[in-house]
Amino acid sequence: MARRDVKVKLKLTGLNKLMTSAPVQSRVNEQAARVSAAAGSKFEMVVQGKRPSRRTARAYVQPREGVRLSDADRIALLRALEGS
Repeated sequence: MARRDVKVKLKLTGLNKLMTSAPVQSRVNEQAARVSAAAGSKFEMVVQGKRPSRRTARAYVQPREGVRLSDADRIALLRALEGS
């Protein structure tokens, strides 16, 4: 078999549309919800709203307001991230 070199040229406008699309945001939300649920009740999921400057879908897990975390809580979050 002959080896062929393939060149791929990415169009940034299309890539940006993909990274902020509803299906991608939905998948990111699912993953963050899974991590938040596995981490426990001291954590919550936050979804970033759409802004024109935002180039990617975003959601993250953070401690609930007013909650002080112990080392065990931090370890639970790390384990939840590993299991996602």
